[in-house]
Amino acid sequence: MITIYNTLTRKKEELKPLEEGKIKMYVCGPTVYDVPHIGHARSAYIFNFIRSYFEYSGYEVVFVRNVTDVDDKIIKKASDELHDISEGFIGDQLKKRVQEVASRYLDIYHRELDILGIRPPTIEPKATETIPQMIGFIEKLIESEYAYVAGGDVYFSVEKFKDYGKLSGQDKDQMMHGVRIEVDRKKKYPLDFALWKEAKEGEPSWKSPWGDGRPGWHIECSVMSTNLLGKRFDIHGGGLDLIFPHHENEIAQSQAATGEKFANYWIHNGLLSVNGEKMSKSLGNFITISDFLQKYRDPDLLKIFFLNSHYRSPVDYSDAKIAEARHAKERIIIFFEKVDRLNGKVSEGEETGKDPDIAKYVEEMADKANRLKEEFDEAMNDDFNTPSALSVLFEAVHIGNEILSDNNILDVEKLHSLTILKTHILKLANVLGLSLRPVAVGKSEEEKIEDLVAQREQARKKKDYKMADKIRDQLSSMGITLEDTSEGPVWRKS
Repeated sequence: MITIYNTLTRKKEELKPLEEGKIKMYVCGPTVYDVPHIGHARSAYIFNFIRSYFEYSGYEVVFVRNVTDVDDKIIKKASDELHDISEGFIGDQLKKRVQEVASRYLDIYHRELDILGIRPPTIEPKATETIPQMIGFIEKLIESEYAYVAGGDVYFSVEKFKDYGKLSGQDKDQMMHGVRIEVDRKKKYPLDFALWKEAKEGEPSWKSPWGDGRPGWHIECSVMSTNLLGKRFDIHGGGLDLIFPHHENEIAQSQAATGEKFANYWIHNGLLSVNGEKMSKSLGNFITISDFLQKYRDPDLLKIFFLNSHYRSPVDYSDAKIAEARHAKERIIIFFEKVDRLNGKVSEGEETGKDPDIAKYVEEMADKANRLKEEFDEAMNDDFNTPSALSVLFEAVHIGNEILSDNNILDVEKLHSLTILKTHILKLANVLGLSLRPVAVGKSEEEKIEDLVAQREQARKKKDYKMADKIRDQLSSMGITLEDTSEGPVWRKS
């Protein structure tokens, strides 16, 4: 039984999909006006492993994540770029540049999520491809008197929707005191929000019954989700910062238009700070996904950092925490390497002629592995408790290391049981989106490392320990961890 904390009801609830064996989920995607940062990565990764866990649990998942490709921020970015080129430009140039900006940053978003190992959604609708459906949706709201026309704009009438505020848990007075409300004399009520915006000169626009213009931000997600998943679907997700006003407005306009509940479960991930402060370019602590990958080269480190906190909790990023994630991953990598070396040793024919009771050890380890899987499932079923789920992987490594160090067990017996354990670790890690692969090195770098390792071995044979230590320090400065084993030195990139 999977339980989920539902922001709408403020309690954990048993997951009961509308269709047996199938889950329909919608997550708010990027507004493509800039390069994605590690906060974007956290949200995308969280809903990636939630989706994967549903699939691991036997569900078919239809996962929709939208793209906002026309927006005030995109228009400003395009305008700034054109001003950098020329002091004056005509409207058609701005429209074209808006498309170029959106396309460029969407490509970057796709590429960097792919490098992180985050899967694309089942469907990825774009706002600009859904304008006719948005116009039809707004017309329904006007007909039912939940919306009104004001000049070339159309607004949703918040006072007409009696349940407004149920997601964020606020009444209308709290909302007006706690949030800066944009002053607009066209509005009948300060909390009313735009469904359609009248066109400004030179900006992208589409024809509508109310004149040329473009949709408001909130209407996009209501239309794209209900068009693709139905008037009512299972899960709607996004960052904690979207609860109000974005998701609150989605509920109001969607239920007003369709008369249906909209989403059954609302899942929101906590936000990310950097060294105790909100991430900001002005503070110099703005870390893009590209920045992280250039520095650390290993997506698993960012994921392990995320997994160490519950998805609903805030997280504070620091280099020290990434170092902790690296040490944690190295524990698993070292264990895998020991199993692989044992495999090589056994395959060379050592301990032949002995008749160990391999079946006994295989059965015992299969039982242990199944118990570990049950612990993993129990953690993930409890509102995706990834810190507990991740600890199961390290518990498996601990069990494996105990087997490796037990001199009363023959190597061939160890290998069969450890192979089962390693397979289970990889299977569970895959659900969490972890590759658990060592950091790759280029051929030229590998040759240099191998040469230094060989020089160190020569120095040790000559008992020139000062030179051996100097070479080891040099390897360490290159990010190489060296381990001396009975089969010779083993190195890995860290």
